Amino acid sequence: MKELFTEQQLDQIILGLSAAVTLFSITAALFLGTKTPKAKKTWLWSNALIGALIGPVIWVFWGVYNSIENAYGLDSLKALKINGLIAVGLGVFFFLLFSFVPGWIEKKMVPNRK
Repeated sequence: MKELFTEQQLDQIILGLSAAVTLFSITAALFLGTKTPKAKKTWLWSNALIGALIGPVIWVFWGVYNSIENAYGLDSLKALKINGLIAVGLGVFFFLLFSFVPGWIEKKMVPNRK
């Protein structure tokens, strides 16, 4: 029985996905930046840069995920638990970034705002 995707094909797909996420984030900020009021541009660009960071994180997580699966086996519960904890940790990390960093940057960039 032939597999649907080879490991090299999946690496290419994940690399394309991570590049697309990064490019989409920056492109959306460039497009929306022309229509955004000046007061909100700092917030827009801080969110765009955090969004652009997600692309490389996807690529690194894919490498870590594969390393763990290769070490413990695809059907290992230990590998599932480790990868699940890493994924949840990344989710919490980016949630906190998107929640607090734009407001913090905006306060630092515009000192009269509260």
